[in-house]
Amino acid sequence: MSGNPDCRFPKSARLLTSREFQRVASQGRRHVSRCFNLLARQGESTGARLGITVSRKVGKAVTRSRIKRVVREFFRLQRAGLKPDTECVVIAKPVAGQTSNAELTRNLQELFLRYNADRE
Repeated sequence: MSGNPDCRFPKSARLLTSREFQRVASQGRRHVSRCFNLLARQGESTGARLGITVSRKVGKAVTRSRIKRVVREFFRLQRAGLKPDTECVVIAKPVAGQTSNAELTRNLQELFLRYNADRE
C-alpha cells in the first residue's frame, strides 16, 4: 500500500452497526448543508470514525456509490485534523445525486468547518 499510513481508511475508522449509527443520531449534534446532514458526537473511540447513509431517493446505485466515494475520500484526508474521539454520520440529501463532486466536497468542508467551530 502506498502513501502515508495515517491517510488510510481502515475498518476501525468506520461506524458499522446500526447501534453505532443510532447512538450518534440520538446523542450527536446536527449540522446541515445543501447536500448533506452531518451528525457528530464525541465518542469513546481512539480515532475519528465515519458512517455514511445514502438512500435510494438520492439516485441509482452508481450515483449512490459515487457520493459514498467522495465522502470517504474527504474524510480520509481530513481525519487527522479531527479530534480522535469524533464519531460522524453523513447523510446524503436527494439533491446530492445531481451535484458535482467538487460541489459535494465544498459542502462537506462547510459542514466540518461548522462542526469544528461549534465545538470550540
